[in-house]
Amino acid sequence: MKKKLEANIWKYYLYVLFGRAEFTVAIIVLFYLANNLTMYQVMILETVFTITLFLVEVPSGIFADKYGRKLSLALSGFFLIISYLLLGFGTTLFIFILARLFDALFWGLMSGSDSAFVYDTLKELKREKEYSKVFGRGNTIWMFLLASLSIIGAYLSNFFSFRELIFISCSIVFIGFLISLTFKEPKFHKKIGDTNYISHLKAALSFAFNNKKIRNLMIYYTLVASFSFALYFLIQAYYGTSNVSSTVLGIGVAFYFVFGGIGSMIAHKLNEKVSSENLLIFILLFSSLLYFGIFLVNPYFSLGFIALLSLLGGIRDLIIDQEIHDSTESHHRATIISIKSLFRSVIYAIFAPLIGLIVDIYTPSMAFLMIGIVLLVFLFIMLFLFKFKK
Repeated sequence: MKKKLEANIWKYYLYVLFGRAEFTVAIIVLFYLANNLTMYQVMILETVFTITLFLVEVPSGIFADKYGRKLSLALSGFFLIISYLLLGFGTTLFIFILARLFDALFWGLMSGSDSAFVYDTLKELKREKEYSKVFGRGNTIWMFLLASLSIIGAYLSNFFSFRELIFISCSIVFIGFLISLTFKEPKFHKKIGDTNYISHLKAALSFAFNNKKIRNLMIYYTLVASFSFALYFLIQAYYGTSNVSSTVLGIGVAFYFVFGGIGSMIAHKLNEKVSSENLLIFILLFSSLLYFGIFLVNPYFSLGFIALLSLLGGIRDLIIDQEIHDSTESHHRATIISIKSLFRSVIYAIFAPLIGLIVDIYTPSMAFLMIGIVLLVFLFIMLFLFKFKK
């Protein structure tokens, strides 16, 4: 039994490596445009994805708490395979919408379930203090994978069609799906006592809002992480309108993934030396200054600021997850993590159009400046919640 649980750890790393392969990470928009979609229609696909993810985020967490993390992770991989097949064979907007629907199901079922699966495995092995190290290593593998595939995929597109790259991705993801079927479900988490979705959701929400620590962490995460998510798109707009080569754009995107992974990897070491609250306050302050920096310097120097922003984002997410896991009962764990992601999606849905409007009216650099100002104001709010309110 113990050996099977210990095997979950290295199998999880393989699951991340194979189950999240995406050779189209840097060229998916080009694929859509090659199929006669306009950019407006491409953004419709993103809207469909966001709305679907919003609707399934919490139910998927409850599903994982009720039926197990293993089943949730396996289903997520199955839905990703369907998404790739629809993309590979599709030629119309309707089919691409269906593909994005299944992609949202993949993310919804995977989000929170992977984190809870790793934590519960370590909890049963009495090694839960290693969560940030183990899960951070998994995130590092993922970020380096995306960074590598963004460069490799763009290069291979000179020799393979977009559809062939999609089918290559699908084949590798299928291996990840098979790996998920070999996981050993941890026995530590208890099944949901009630079978009513609403009652369990109410219980999880009540727990989250009544627990001051978790409530403050969620407030912090929803705003700061939503801007980190927007950073990926802003990088492309920023370098796409700058007088630099496409290679610099590729480096910027690669930095976004690579340094996010490094941040996940070193989070536990920093947390051993600095308290979580102090570290999160520092991350918020420094992130605000980095956004100001991108506005002030040229695109080449901005690469360093983008790397640091991603590094801080990786550290931030692991620390918040660790704190939430340590303060949450197992039968609510995946649901609470899903609620956290749900709130992030809501805030992102509000701010993303505003960020896009600033880019259209002014410049991408101005959007970075606005984010820096918002984060600086938010810093004082979080100082009140974390420090002065005590």
